[in-house]
Amino acid sequence: MVIFALDGLPQIQNLSMTSDVNILDQLREANQFIIDSTKIGRLVSGLVVMQVVLLTLMGSNNSAREWRGTPHLRKGKTRGLRPISYLAGKACFLFVLVAVQSFWMAVFVNRICHFPGDLVDQITLLFLANAAMTSTCLAISSLMKSPEQASLVSIYLVGFQLPLSGAVLGLPAIFRWLTRPFIAAYWSWSGVLQTMRDTRFYDVVQLVTPTDLSPLFLCYWALTCHIFIGLIVAYLGCKQSRWE
Repeated sequence: MVIFALDGLPQIQNLSMTSDVNILDQLREANQFIIDSTKIGRLVSGLVVMQVVLLTLMGSNNSAREWRGTPHLRKGKTRGLRPISYLAGKACFLFVLVAVQSFWMAVFVNRICHFPGDLVDQITLLFLANAAMTSTCLAISSLMKSPEQASLVSIYLVGFQLPLSGAVLGLPAIFRWLTRPFIAAYWSWSGVLQTMRDTRFYDVVQLVTPTDLSPLFLCYWALTCHIFIGLIVAYLGCKQSRWE
């Protein structure tokens, strides 16, 4: 992913404010400024959404096949392991995996591409996106009849993240409000861009982004809800008949 900005993000040039430049030169300069700003805005937004989508794919791989038919599940069933204990052990393992994946992704891209904004917030938002998808796919895995079904449904879910996030193409208003609460990629992408709010990169991203960005606190809240709802559904799936 970083091959698109191996030398760091391009600098945003200032417009000349001198009055001794003729009108044609001013128009050419303004036109070039718009072109360059558009390219930079698309690059920044694209790099962020690529990070998010790749991490949601990792989240799917983390947990889509973690549940049904595993030896640990069969052993737990025969030995009387409580569903909440099994889920807690699984969640702790996945938490460490998600943390390592998200930290590496955020720090590597930040150091190579010289991303602006608060690095801690960016790491946290990417972690929450990964954790949200991991939790959701864990819930799917607990409800499906086989690991293959769970994996297929999880991959479809990841496939919808990019088009429904609105990061590339804007959605009609009715679809935007119906789908946005369920798309973890949107909340992480929007949150990471909000960490750049005090920089000029945020302004150029706004020029090319067809979708409005949500406040940072709302992104945190939405992704946290995804995680908890996924874990609750996974617990309910744990209590189904196979534990009896």
